[in-house]
Amino acid sequence: MKPIVVLRNEHDAPAGYLGDALDHRELAWNVVRLDAGDPLPEAADVSGVAILGGAMSVFDEEEFPFLVDEKRFLLDCVNAGIPVLGICLGCQMLAETLGGSAYRADEGEVVFAPIDLTRDGYNDPVVAALAGRRTIRFHQDTFDVPPGATTLATGGGFDQAFRLGSAIGIQPHPEVTPDLLSGWLGSGTGREVAIRFGSDPDAVLAEFSAAETEAAATASAVFEAWIDEVLHSAG
Repeated sequence: MKPIVVLRNEHDAPAGYLGDALDHRELAWNVVRLDAGDPLPEAADVSGVAILGGAMSVFDEEEFPFLVDEKRFLLDCVNAGIPVLGICLGCQMLAETLGGSAYRADEGEVVFAPIDLTRDGYNDPVVAALAGRRTIRFHQDTFDVPPGATTLATGGGFDQAFRLGSAIGIQPHPEVTPDLLSGWLGSGTGREVAIRFGSDPDAVLAEFSAAETEAAATASAVFEAWIDEVLHSAG
């Protein structure tokens, strides 16, 4: 089977629990460090694509020119029917690439809470794995679903998940581990963002760290379901 490609947009936004799930299934997978100048493969050379998060916005193409080619690659993959999973920034990129929009929200969110699944969400194998499960929701930007897409979840006044063709976007961060979240909320911009949005970063981190087993199980359920889609698509 061709490898699964994980697109990494920022040095402190690694694969986390997603990498654990891919390793557990003993699959071939590669990380493309777009922030470090790694070249993108051809769509024909991958069996699945996952796009990770990042502090930049979808529209920050002047500062992060790799976003232009990344969007083009995602569109090529979706047009070819290759399973694509977008997480947070990745979700927003899929929304814009497929005809929706992504933009700065009036008020973002930094919480550890479940999302609210729609009826279609409960019937979607990937998003259904999030039903009733708390997950990290950490974003300044939001998105409008593309025309023809199915909204799978909402929450906090935002769309939280959608599917269109072979693409599925989820706004939350099931890939995040306690160590990773500690890096985001412990100091610097991430901590400032959380406070600005009315969250207590220390409380969110403590709550999430205490629920490490739950978070790992949630991540496993979500990513195993997506991996099953990739394997089915690859035949």
